[in-house]
Amino acid sequence: MTAVTADRAVRWSDSVLDAARRRGDPPADAVVAALFAHGGPDAVAGLMGQLIRNDTPDAASLPPALADYLAATDVIDTRDAGTIAAGERMFAVHGPEMLIVLCCSSLPSSYSARKGVQVLHRTAYLAKRPTRRLFETAQMIVDVMSPGGLGPQGRGLRTVQKVRLMHAAVRHLIQHDPHAPWPLDDFGLPINQEDLLGTLMTFSWLIAEGLSRLGVHAAAADLAAYTATWLHIGRLMGIEPTLLPATVAETGFVSATIERRQVAPSAEGREMTAALLGMMDENLPRPLGGLPAALLREFIPAAVADDLGVPRRPLEEALVGAADLLVRPFERLVDREAGRHVALRSFAIHLLQWMQAVELGDTRARFTIPDTLAAGWGMAPSGSEATFWHKLADWERSRLR
Repeated sequence: MTAVTADRAVRWSDSVLDAARRRGDPPADAVVAALFAHGGPDAVAGLMGQLIRNDTPDAASLPPALADYLAATDVIDTRDAGTIAAGERMFAVHGPEMLIVLCCSSLPSSYSARKGVQVLHRTAYLAKRPTRRLFETAQMIVDVMSPGGLGPQGRGLRTVQKVRLMHAAVRHLIQHDPHAPWPLDDFGLPINQEDLLGTLMTFSWLIAEGLSRLGVHAAAADLAAYTATWLHIGRLMGIEPTLLPATVAETGFVSATIERRQVAPSAEGREMTAALLGMMDENLPRPLGGLPAALLREFIPAAVADDLGVPRRPLEEALVGAADLLVRPFERLVDREAGRHVALRSFAIHLLQWMQAVELGDTRARFTIPDTLAAGWGMAPSGSEATFWHKLADWERSRLR
């Protein structure tokens, strides 16, 4: 064992991470506790409802403890500005591919963690509303990685504040549920520090690793900037600084360590995965229906995919079935890896266009992408003529008549 590996093994040892499973996020937890003390469970549930429905809550209408929290966490570290800008530029170039990795690697990988997935199952949030869960996670990534998103008055900063509070509200409600006591000794605190750290790794290390599997070979400096941006976001999300890695290599080590500790089969993980795949398949035209499961199989180790109940279908086979719809004739003349990348990026862009067009059924804003990013990705402006995605759906419906 090298000195570097030994140092990492000590910093993220089992004893350190076991202790982290007993800790939450004191500043956000204090806000929720204050609301509970003054208004009981209804006040906490009301906070969650308000945060889900409103992208930018009006601070003047909020309880004092909540307004104080928003003011205290509205902190910009200008020392990271240059690095964050470089991370944003990487997202501006490869955002569609990153969002494919989110759907087909980051989310299902978190469902493979037997202890952490219990919170999602307990709230029944994903199984009953998989579309909203996907949209909210994708929107968070777009918000924090858009140009200026983490700067003063940035939408990304507001989103992080909101998500952090939602975590605290879930943590409080689960621990105070009189009908289903939470097994603290078995699972640790709901949304604890290790689970927060593991989730951060799915947005940093797993996305960087997934890009490579998709044929996107980013420069080392770009990967370092992207990773550093997410580590900055981790601090904003309330992850303890001593737990955070500092380099791309360290994020790989932390990710592997948490996977070793937490990945295990569970009925809850299979249910979450089935809901995610079902939602995507339900909204894809038939020729593209096999792509989500094939992509999950591409990113996730075979044994883990088996445990999650992911259908077996090779990605190349799924791409052959969808090639006529995703790849224009002249693009098929390029080499195999480049053609594969073209097809998958096209799939990602069409999926994003569908997400922009879907009504969520309540007062919450739609999934949105800044015009600068949409233009760079070659997406039709919102409200313009029917996108290729809509035309493809029309073609599928006409074919089945």
